[in-house]
Amino acid sequence: MGPEQMLIQTFVNGIMSSLILILIASGLCLIFGIMRIVNFAHGEFYMLGGFGAWILFAEKLLPQMGAPTVQYIMAIILSMVLVGLLGVIVERFLFRPFFGNLEATMIVSFGVMLILQAAALVSFGVRDKSFGSPFSGSFKLATISLSGERMAVVFCGVILIFAMYLFIQRTRLGKAMRAVAQDMEAASVQGINIGLCFTLGMGISCALAAVGGALMGPIFYVNPYMGVEPIMKAFVAVILGGMGSLPGAVIGGFFVGMGESFVTTYVGAHVAMMVVFLIMIGVFLLRPAGILGHEE
Repeated sequence: MGPEQMLIQTFVNGIMSSLILILIASGLCLIFGIMRIVNFAHGEFYMLGGFGAWILFAEKLLPQMGAPTVQYIMAIILSMVLVGLLGVIVERFLFRPFFGNLEATMIVSFGVMLILQAAALVSFGVRDKSFGSPFSGSFKLATISLSGERMAVVFCGVILIFAMYLFIQRTRLGKAMRAVAQDMEAASVQGINIGLCFTLGMGISCALAAVGGALMGPIFYVNPYMGVEPIMKAFVAVILGGMGSLPGAVIGGFFVGMGESFVTTYVGAHVAMMVVFLIMIGVFLLRPAGILGHEE
């Protein structure tokens, strides 16, 4: 592979990683902005999305209807719904009783993380699960060959991020969630259902994480610990962009994803995360609230 081909391939990989990080980081921002919860279990919802796609598509739990591409898309959608519903249950019965107590909710989220990991270990074992994507093959662009699996991730990621933007900015429920994030007491006085916003925020957040796991599962592998590294990167992206800022999560996600891709390709994978964390520390020193965050 020549220098030009390597540059373009690294750029495509960076875009793919960035979009997945944005999906995860946006969910973290949504939960923190609305409920003021730092959810350490978010990576486990990503992991459950990966296992959901593996069970439904690779293990053929779904009825064999239509082309493999249709079956895979159905598996992703069903994984989104099921993981989103699990997130709603966790919010309603585990997080909401401790609402307003940041330390308690952090401990609860850490406990949920351990429970979900242990449940996945018992159910699926510790060995990696791999399965092929129906988007296998490659696209030729001049002299550049682009993986079909990775281009599908880019395409789906762009659609989902745009859909989330339209929901938050244009719909009545999205505007209500933004109002709760800005001033919960004023939103309550205006008749906004705070509990419904909590439920929607958690459900959407977990569904976005599940999509990330379902899309990345065929490219890498699925195992009970697959959410650990992505959630670390997502937290870095959120902190870089500013806690609770969705535009900041987008900027931070692209920054982390592209930076990791180029450092991994041209320097080495063992250096990539070190560089990302060093940059985060530098941003902290210059702007403690993050790029788009606001000082309290």
